[in-house]
Parts: sequence; C-alpha cells; structure tokens
Amino acid sequence: MQSLTARARRVLLGAPEETRNLRELTLPKRSALPVFGSDGLSALAYAPDEIIMVLALSGTAALALSPWVGLAIAVTLFLVVGTYRYNITEVARSGGDFAVVTERLGPAAGSAVGASLLFDFVLMVAVSISSASTYLVTLLPVLQGHRPLLAVGLVVLLTVAYLRGLRLAGRAAPVPAWAFAVLLALTVGVGVVQSWVGALGPAPSAGYELVPATPAEDALVGFGLALLLARAFSSGAVTLTGVESVSNAVPFFRPPRSRNAATTLMITGSISAVALLGVLYLARESGAVVAMDPEQLRIDGSPAPEGFLQMPVLGQVVVAVFGRGVVSELLLISTALLLLVAPVAAYIGFPILASSMADRGYLPVQLRAGENRSAYASGALMLGAGAAAVTAAFGADVNDLIQLYVLGVLFSMSLTQGAVLRSRHRQIRRTTDRFPRRRLLRAQAVTAAGLAATLLALVVVLITKLGQGAWVTVLVVAALSLAANATKRHYRRIDEELAVTGRHQYKALPARVHAMVVIPRLRRPALRALSYARATRPSTLEALVLNVDDAQTREIRSRWDAYEIPVPMTVLEAPYRDRIRPILEHVRAARTRSPRDVVIVYVPEYIVERWWQRILHRRLGRRLSRALAEEPGVVTALVPWRLGRENDDLEES
Repeated sequence: MQSLTARARRVLLGAPEETRNLRELTLPKRSALPVFGSDGLSALAYAPDEIIMVLALSGTAALALSPWVGLAIAVTLFLVVGTYRYNITEVARSGGDFAVVTERLGPAAGSAVGASLLFDFVLMVAVSISSASTYLVTLLPVLQGHRPLLAVGLVVLLTVAYLRGLRLAGRAAPVPAWAFAVLLALTVGVGVVQSWVGALGPAPSAGYELVPATPAEDALVGFGLALLLARAFSSGAVTLTGVESVSNAVPFFRPPRSRNAATTLMITGSISAVALLGVLYLARESGAVVAMDPEQLRIDGSPAPEGFLQMPVLGQVVVAVFGRGVVSELLLISTALLLLVAPVAAYIGFPILASSMADRGYLPVQLRAGENRSAYASGALMLGAGAAAVTAAFGADVNDLIQLYVLGVLFSMSLTQGAVLRSRHRQIRRTTDRFPRRRLLRAQAVTAAGLAATLLALVVVLITKLGQGAWVTVLVVAALSLAANATKRHYRRIDEELAVTGRHQYKALPARVHAMVVIPRLRRPALRALSYARATRPSTLEALVLNVDDAQTREIRSRWDAYEIPVPMTVLEAPYRDRIRPILEHVRAARTRSPRDVVIVYVPEYIVERWWQRILHRRLGRRLSRALAEEPGVVTALVPWRLGRENDDLEES
C-alpha cells in the first residue's frame, strides 16, 4: 500500500515516466521555434517599456532616442546570434554551455556558469510571469491591487501544470506564440505604413507630460547623454536572453538537431530585432509614454493619481494603430498567454542542467536524472520555489527583476563564447589542410566578434546596473558557485576516503561478531529478532532488556526462564526512562573492550497498516538506528513485523 507521501507525490507529479521517454520528446522546427524561441519573443512585451522608462528619467525630449537604442540592441543581437549559429554544434556536442565551459575553461569557470544559468532560469520564470501579470491587470484592472499575489499564484499554478503536462505544454505553446507573432507583425506593418502616410493615431498616453527625474539639460549632453543611452541599452538588452534558451535546447530538436536549432535561433533573433525596432519607432511616433515612477507623469497638468495604471508600450502601440477594439484585445491576450508559456524552456532546461551538474558532483546526487522522472520533478519544483520567492521578494516588479536577469545571461554567454574560442584556437593550431583551416579561421573571426559584442554589453550592464540591483545577481551567483565547489570537494573527499587501494582490503574480516537483540517486551516480534540473530551464528549473542519498570522486567525474566530460551539476558538499568542511552553506553563499552570486533544490534519493529497508526507506537528501532549511526563498527538491523498480515515466523520447535 502506498504511503501518504507517495500518494501526494503521484497526485502532484502524475505517474512516473522514464527519463529516456522524456529525452525522446523532440520537436520539429515549426513547434520548437515557438516553444524555445518564446523567451526571446516574449521579451518584446517588456523590453520597449524598459528602454522608454530609462529615457523618460530625463523627460519627454529623450524619448526621441529610443529607436537608436533599439538599433544598437538589434545590431548586438545579430552579432550574438551569428556567433551562436557557428558555435551551436560545438556547444551541443559537449552537452550544453555548462559542459563546454567546464571542459575548456576549467571547473571554476564551469561552476560559475552553472550557477549563473540556474539563477537565469529562475529569473526567466519570474520576469515572464511578472510581466504576464502586468498584461492581465491591463485586461482586468480590478486585479491591480493584487498583482504581486497574482504573479506568485501563477508561478505555483504553472509549476504544477508543467510537472503534470510537459508534453502538453510543448504542444500548446505554439498557439499563443504564433498568434502573438502574426498580430505583432500586422501591428508593426500597418503602423509603419500609417506613420508614413500620416494616419497613425495617438497612443493613450500621448497627452501626458514627463517631469524629468534628472536635469534634462545635463542628461542630454556629453557624459550625461552617454550614461543615459548606456542605461537604456542595458535595460533593453534583455532581448538577448532568448539566445541561451535555444542554445541549451538543442537535444529537443529533431535531427539534424544543430542545424534546426541554428535556423530557429536565426529566425527568432531576426523577428525580435526587427519587431523591437518597429515597436520603438511606433512608440515614438504615437507619443507613447511610460515612467519608472508614476510621479513623473502629468495628466492634464496634474500629477497622476495614486495607484495609476500604466498601459504597457506594446498595448499603447496597438491601440494607436487599430484603436480600442478586437485586434488590440487579441494582441494583449496573446501577449499574456505567450508570457505564461515562455517559461516552458526553463522548466525543461533547469532539471537537465541540474542533472548535468549533479553528474559532475557539483549538486546533490539526488538531482541526477537516472532512469525515472523524480529528478526532473525535483528540479522543476526547485525552479518553481525559487521563482516564487524571487517574485515575492521584488513585488513582481519587472523593472527590478530585469536588472538581475540581464547580467547573469551576458556573463554565461561570454564564458561560453570564450570557451569555444579557446577550443577552436587549438583546432586551428592542429589543422594544416588549407580549406578546413580557412573554415575554422572564418568561424573564429565570427566568434571573436560575437564575444566582443557580448563583453561590451556585459561591461555596459555592470557599469549602469550594478548599483540598481544587479549586485544581487553577483552575490547569488557567487554563493551558488561556492556551494557547488564545496559540494564537489565533499564528494571528492568521500571518493578518496572510500576508495579501495589494495587487494587485502576486501579480504580483511573482523576479529569477532557480537550480536545484541533488544527485547522491549517478550512477544513474537522479539522471538523473530532472536531467531534472525541466532541464524547468523555470531561469536557472542545476548538479549538486552531495559529496566524501565521493575514489575515488567521481572515478568520478562520469569517467562524467559519458563520458555528456556537459550540466549543469555542482560538487564540494562534505565533510571530516567531513557530507552536509547543505556543501549548506546552498553554498545560503546563492548566496542571499547574489543575495538576490532563488530557489534550487530537487532531491534524488532512494527510495520503498521495505516499511516496514522505510526503515532501510536514508539518506533524505537528508528530512533536507536539514528543514535548508533555514528558509532564505528556498529550495525543496526531492524527486524520488521507487519501488523495485520501473515508473518513467516522462525519459531523454536
């Protein structure tokens, strides 16, 4: 009969599924693109807001620069995507970013990348769900005061949903992704034409004024302008996050995997770059405004009311193009649904990465995939718990979460490209044939350009975001990396301690074996334990009786003699009614007398039919087993007696 824990686990996780079946979950490009590219596509729901919010700190005039910031991000995105297209085969062959960095740059860099990727997956869920809650509040303003609670609840629900239906999520994800892509393309295309012919309508916030948070005359010249643009770039660089999702999902593409993944990456990157430019252009032309602090806004000359709801930039653009109607509602709904399915890549990638790190000893062995689903479920639960905690801690504020997210992504991408660059350099040195060497040199040049772009973006983010929350990512990644290395050292120390170093080690035997049978009461389970102990033919055998109650002890002695049990009895005094310490001290004394001997303590234990019946019994065996676990040369043998069932007794004739 299943325990309560096993039943709850089955209800929560579903029937066990073999790991090899999960690994066989492969998708064609038409399905893989919306599933693993949804992270990059979903960034379009909040990246324009982040860029405009930063520029809005210097007032309305700075918003004219938003398309130029988008252009810089698009160029960087194309460079990184081009690099990963060349690198994706090598990364996939090694087993992902963590594996390739560990093999090429060493364990220190590998543990740092692994820790960064784990935290990135957590932030991917937190950012997507927090942004989804923003769009849901836009659709249903009545939810505005409960947005953080709504976001945390969505994380919990999605975690359970993905645990029970990973295959279903893979099939359902393309629907909102394709709907979003089609509606967004329609919006940008029609909006650009309207802008050129002068028919583009105003955004809902077109009449708002912005009070600069910093002096506008200082922010729009010299160093102030450079810093403003750098901050806006680092906020919008969240668009780059989709590259990693596709790169680490190569095993889930149908053959030829690397080619299909590279094609998907290029399509996703192109859509993201063009759409980001289009949305930012239309936002500028329609006068869309969003502010990091609503107190900057002036509506009809008055400050924005308390709790004022700002519509996302994408929502304002579609209203400017099509007005408030069916198309705008459909785009908002598809955006919210896309943000809810975007984390599917994280729920697939996090358990796989955790399993890979556990295989190398950087995480607890319980996270190794093995041959069942439990490791994947444990990883998904860890991801959901971490995402819920981060979302709650930051109040589901997308702006605050993005400060953490971008830094980790760029850090891991930089190390991955550096690892590939170093590996290919070695290949070039060993290759003498003209044409293969030329191909390698071309790929090396592309990788170097992509690494330079990524490092430049990383430096910009470090300079502009470190004091605004990115330091949390630095601390978390450093702490996780230190913990991973400590775990690795622990397993290595155990391997060294337990290694068989000589042939004599498996031949050595203990001098003698002493068996002790704990007799709580003289009943059939105790007789079974005695029979088991006698059957092993130990050097010595004694029965241990705890004298908690004098009358009960005399009764046991009387019945012992009456039954003529051929085992000497030792009565241990328990003046304080402690049933563990007297046995522990007796065992220690035996070990002190003969350190080379082995002591086996047999304890009868009841196995009850119902879970609630456990609280009705002392469970002495479990407690005693824990107490003796650290004693050298001592073995505890629990002899079960299943209540309510037939028992095969070993009885004296």
